[in-house]
Amino acid sequence: MEAKELIALELGYRIQPHDRVTLDLATFYNFYDKQRSLEPGTPVVEANPAPAHLLIPYTIDNLIKGEVFGLELASSFQPTDWWRLRVNYTTWSIQLHKKAGSNDPFLEGAEHDSPNHQVGLRSLMELPGHLELDLGFRYVDALQNRNVPNYTACDARFGWRPSRNWEFSIVGQSLLDRQHKEFAPSYIQTQTTEVERSVFGKITFRF
Repeated sequence: MEAKELIALELGYRIQPHDRVTLDLATFYNFYDKQRSLEPGTPVVEANPAPAHLLIPYTIDNLIKGEVFGLELASSFQPTDWWRLRVNYTTWSIQLHKKAGSNDPFLEGAEHDSPNHQVGLRSLMELPGHLELDLGFRYVDALQNRNVPNYTACDARFGWRPSRNWEFSIVGQSLLDRQHKEFAPSYIQTQTTEVERSVFGKITFRF
């Protein structure tokens, strides 16, 4: 296989209409070439091992090209000196094409191997007594080609900083459900990625 080639175009803009508000827009358009393809060979009938069966060989090649384009909107808002909010939205699209000579049968639907939309909201609060409370919510669109439904997740962190060096915290991840699917394999049927709800404690010392 050859290494894939990429030409990436990016354009961003940031404004700060107020001391406590920032707005960011980032856009991109990427051109990919020599993407991996799976090319079927001539089918043959094999009798050994029994029973007789049809064997279809596949060869890895670089006969796929395509474009990936999208944008991300992000904003930071600080209502008070002790409370900060961050929100972001991402959308993107993948367009893949077979090059001359390719018969890759798996290309169709591959555009849906990644989520088209994602939304995130994060709240960070500095409370009295050197306490901190962080909350994060995110929505991720479905992976239609991999039978992965959309999901919403919530993460939380409650921390205490008695000094500059020490930090004690309790963290909860994916708190809204017991577990949810985030990814599924395509060519090789490895284990599906399931993220479970988790809660753990953390002690940090900085020097």
